[in-house]
Amino acid sequence: MRFNFDDDISRTGTASLKYDGSAGVFGTVDVLPMWVADMDFATPEAITQALTARAAHPIYGYCAAR
Repeated sequence: MRFNFDDDISRTGTASLKYDGSAGVFGTVDVLPMWVADMDFATPEAITQALTARAAHPIYGYCAAR
C-alpha cells in the first residue's frame, strides 16, 4: 500500500479545531497549529470504503466483532 503524504489539503473553513479554532484559543490565527493532535493527511481509501459500506446499512445497532 502506498500513501501520499505530499498533498496539502486545506482544512480552513471546515470547522477544524486545529485551524479554525486557533483564533478562539489564542486570540489570533497567526500561530503554528501544533497545540492539538489532528490529521493533516487524507484518510487511506480502504478506510473510507469500509466506513462508507458500513454507513450504507440503514440500522446502526450494536454489532458483534468479526
